[in-house]
Amino acid sequence: MKIFSFALLIIILFFSSCAGGPEVSDITPDWADTPLEDTSSLKAFRGSGNGETLASAKAAAIDNLRSEILAAMEIESSGAFNAMFEEIAGIIANPGSGAVDGVEIVHNEGWMNSRDSITYIVDLSWDKAAFEKQRAYLAELNETASPGYKDMEIRAGDAESDGNFYEAAIIWAAAAGIARENGNNSGYRNALDEVVKAIDNLEYLLNSYPDKTFVGLRPESPVLFLVSSRGKPVSNAEFVITYPKNDREGSPSRAQARVVSDDNGVVRFLPPEVPFAGTQIVTIAPGADPFLEYFDGNRDKYTQGLIDSLETPRMQAEYEALSRIRIISTGILILETDLAGNPLNTADTAEGLLNDLSADGFDISIMNLDPSQMLSRSDEALLRDLKADSRFSDTYQRVIHGTVALDSFEQNGDNFTVKVSGTLTLSDINRQITLYKSEISKSSQASNSLQAISAAFRQLGRSFAGELIEQAP
Repeated sequence: MKIFSFALLIIILFFSSCAGGPEVSDITPDWADTPLEDTSSLKAFRGSGNGETLASAKAAAIDNLRSEILAAMEIESSGAFNAMFEEIAGIIANPGSGAVDGVEIVHNEGWMNSRDSITYIVDLSWDKAAFEKQRAYLAELNETASPGYKDMEIRAGDAESDGNFYEAAIIWAAAAGIARENGNNSGYRNALDEVVKAIDNLEYLLNSYPDKTFVGLRPESPVLFLVSSRGKPVSNAEFVITYPKNDREGSPSRAQARVVSDDNGVVRFLPPEVPFAGTQIVTIAPGADPFLEYFDGNRDKYTQGLIDSLETPRMQAEYEALSRIRIISTGILILETDLAGNPLNTADTAEGLLNDLSADGFDISIMNLDPSQMLSRSDEALLRDLKADSRFSDTYQRVIHGTVALDSFEQNGDNFTVKVSGTLTLSDINRQITLYKSEISKSSQASNSLQAISAAFRQLGRSFAGELIEQAP
């Protein structure tokens, strides 16, 4: 009966206004092509329609305006909404005849358009505070009309009062499902908002994380988050864990796992093999899946908004991963020669290499073998002999080896300029393979010839150490 009386009133208002309303002009008003816009305090609405007569154009414009207001309120049509809009329609038909809080008619005019029909436009502004108050009132009426919704609202409130916010969020999700099923769009959106508000009250504590990790190995200890709600553990709840991985091209990316908290509210995640050296970041966020079960898998922009809000990381664990090369026992076997290719009784290259790699955490030492024995051996023969000799194969897994030579030696007054070069190789003794190789040249100047030679060889060793720190497997 309400809908019928509303439609009847609109018809009466429009036809009765034909005589007393604005005359139909042949000129389109200047404001017609510039719709009102929202401001910080006002919402703007426009209703437009066309018809063969002024009455039909007005009717179309009012119907369009009604749809715009209903959509902005994001509620379902109801008798209460129709009653409210009857008052607005009355003001349009007879300005000054009534009032709806905050509503003002800005434009209200019809004119002949180029298609020999009449266009009618109604523009109105609505105070935002008054509009929101009216929307909330109508929404509450709609919510009350949803069977079961009010009961869920009460249960959720009780759970929140007890500090059980995760339980309250689940109840609110059930209420959203009920509202959606009953076409209560306002109640549906309100319940989804309450899900997020409840979940935002959860508290997170980073309990522990891996102390020392290496690339290519799985951490020995897990990441442990403790989740609580007013001091109570949040148990049997789903959380989304993100962690680092390499994509198919080998570039750093992120992966995701869903983990359920235990009875003590602990979320335990043991990361897989560390993909790359450097800072590893593991995050935790509430999982949205338990809440989506109340919508039968049907998603819309509101459920997607729920997912985005819930699954935003709330806390993260950070720990450092080192290249595994640092824990592999490595020996140094480098021969230094003079301009004629004769062995020098020095170890400056090895010492420069040793000092920098040791400082960076490498398990490394100089091998106890006379470097001159390297002169008559190829790299392949050297590796075979090292593997066959238990003194070395039982102590070292890898070896840095090679020959570096004095290339040039010049004196200019009291200054000496020295250039050295050579090829250094990192090899796996047990597998008999080359892992990394580099050709390096270095120069040095000093007032003492021996100091210049020593500094050049030492810088060559340090240069190779820098390459291993950055690039070696």
